[in-house]
Amino acid sequence: MPVLLDLLLWLAPRMSIAPLFRQLAALYIEAAQVEGFPEEMAAMSRQAADVVEMFGESSNLLDLLVSSSLLHVPSLIVTIGPISQGRILEIANPLAAIALSGGLSLAGLFLGVVYMNMLARTLPIGGGPKAQDAGEFLRMAARHWLMVLLYLILMVTLLTIGAAPALLAVAVLNLVMPALGQFLLVLFSGAVLVLFFYLYFVTAAVVMDNLPVHQAMAQSFVLVRNNFWATLGFVLLYNVISLGFALLMRQLSVWMPVGTLAAIAINAYIGSGLTMALLVFYRTRLLKNEKYNEK
Repeated sequence: MPVLLDLLLWLAPRMSIAPLFRQLAALYIEAAQVEGFPEEMAAMSRQAADVVEMFGESSNLLDLLVSSSLLHVPSLIVTIGPISQGRILEIANPLAAIALSGGLSLAGLFLGVVYMNMLARTLPIGGGPKAQDAGEFLRMAARHWLMVLLYLILMVTLLTIGAAPALLAVAVLNLVMPALGQFLLVLFSGAVLVLFFYLYFVTAAVVMDNLPVHQAMAQSFVLVRNNFWATLGFVLLYNVISLGFALLMRQLSVWMPVGTLAAIAINAYIGSGLTMALLVFYRTRLLKNEKYNEK
């Protein structure tokens, strides 16, 4: 699956939303040109406009088919960006961009769930049942997909509820004590990062043990709490290896088409090994905790 997704991102026309980002960049530039606008703020607005426009030029809605952060699907092209320019389809309608983003995101989550289930079936560990035929596999993947969607909805709701008062407090403090306001913003961002760290194994719990969302969240939290430093080391090593090999494969991918095909295949092989390692780490640490509790 990672190879097929990378081939699609490489060969298919790129679905760019650069026109929408250009409109946003134009708003920053207009704000910088307002009479009486502080020069430092104007310079920051112009820099933000450049960053926004650059981000828009490299955008591709098809990247949403790859759920790399949540379901750990490896992708060379998502990591390093477009390999070749090729044909570009620019989407200037905001409603069309939103509809396409939603549809591609849902499809990407389903592909990610199928990918993790394919890996989990090859492991002789896990509390959930192993599908014996294609129909049972698809039913199980559909259930896991719904659980992942429910998890995302829950997290977005919680973050929205928590972010509203935090951002309001930051805005008020920025008017009175800017340094304290920035500190509060950093503190809130750190709390969100820690929260997601403790929920790192939610999707693994859903796929490996066929758990509902609330049990998967509780199990991930307990596992990380009991194995904090081991989990931190694993996450750091996972990201260093995946990013490092992607950067190495970027050098190989410039030799089209043979080098690109080889880079995609090698990155998919390494990335799938890392995802398998994540599932094994999750399950073995869980078994270790269970044996310790029994004693």
